[in-house]
Amino acid sequence: MRDEFDPESLAAELAEAQRSQDSVPLFTQRFLDFTWDEARSVARSRDALRATMGDEHVGYKLGWTSTAMRQALGIDQPNWGTLWASMHVGDEIQRDHHRHPKVEPELVFRSTTALAGKDVTAADVIDAGGQWAIGLEFVDPTFPTFDFKWLDNTADNSSAAAIAVGKFRTVEAPGEVEVTFAADGDSRHGRGVQAMGDPNEAVAWLIRSLAAEGASLEPGRLVFTGGLTAPFDVRAGQRLSVVAAGFDGVNVSVTGS
Repeated sequence: MRDEFDPESLAAELAEAQRSQDSVPLFTQRFLDFTWDEARSVARSRDALRATMGDEHVGYKLGWTSTAMRQALGIDQPNWGTLWASMHVGDEIQRDHHRHPKVEPELVFRSTTALAGKDVTAADVIDAGGQWAIGLEFVDPTFPTFDFKWLDNTADNSSAAAIAVGKFRTVEAPGEVEVTFAADGDSRHGRGVQAMGDPNEAVAWLIRSLAAEGASLEPGRLVFTGGLTAPFDVRAGQRLSVVAAGFDGVNVSVTGS
């Protein structure tokens, strides 16, 4: 028999687990026919709790934008979550405030005009004239381990935990941007094209997804377009950095124990 599904109650569980640095059981194990619409309803309820607590919505993040990664895991499409003012970490993040965080480098879009509609294309995003930066996204699933399903991750706000972002600039071809991501001397390299073939298409996909829920990408909102390399586990004492030609680098020190 299926457990009673109550998105507001499940969102409250997520909020409490985040506060206490605890975890919640996988939704896909509690609701064996768990759906995309149910996962998104949990995520929206969690967003409502954040807003009630006075947090400010600042943007969105995309997950699973790498075609190769989706194919390897049998996932049909990306997902997305919301970003909040409380997630900004500047140049320092406290390891003790998170359960099992990982970090990855991304290209970040900032809209200068409203973008909306179920038929928005990458060309529409380019014509809108937004700006780009490089950034670091920290993910920290509210589950006991990283052994979760795509829909669990969707309900959990795509595991969004913290962000650091550099200065924005105009970029003609963000897909051609090459980034170097480093932690304690270990470096990894990626290109913008790894975000859905073109970060502009990643932004367009998000806008189409928002339109399906009656929402739009408002001016000034950030969009973290997806990881460009494999992530690093986050450990106290690390110095994390991402650099790319023509961009201001982003550096974050990990403090705590």
